[in-house]
Amino acid sequence: MQPKEEHYLSREPLPLQRQRGPLLTAWLVFFIFINGYFVYASLRQGAWLSFVWALIGVACGIGTWLWFKLAFYGILLGYAFNFAQNVDSQSLNGVVFSLVFMGLTYFLVRQKWEYFR
Repeated sequence: MQPKEEHYLSREPLPLQRQRGPLLTAWLVFFIFINGYFVYASLRQGAWLSFVWALIGVACGIGTWLWFKLAFYGILLGYAFNFAQNVDSQSLNGVVFSLVFMGLTYFLVRQKWEYFR
């Protein structure tokens, strides 16, 4: 048995204390809230494709909040879908916003990548 003071020399790793950080927390709350609004707006307009992608966005935002890598990849896939939609409609502003939001999400999440499962 190890003495208490030598616990840091143990071969077993200590459990990770997941800390999201204020920027990532604010970004995920914003992301989930906005996608929730788009779920409501798309449902009222009857735009089913946008409704499904916004619903996937909410699910991926919650999954990223719960530290799932697959959910993070889902968010990036949603941004890629928005990027393709904006290229198809020839919206330069939409293309730029999609790329900026994708880069911001990637930057904020990759700093905490070791916490994801």
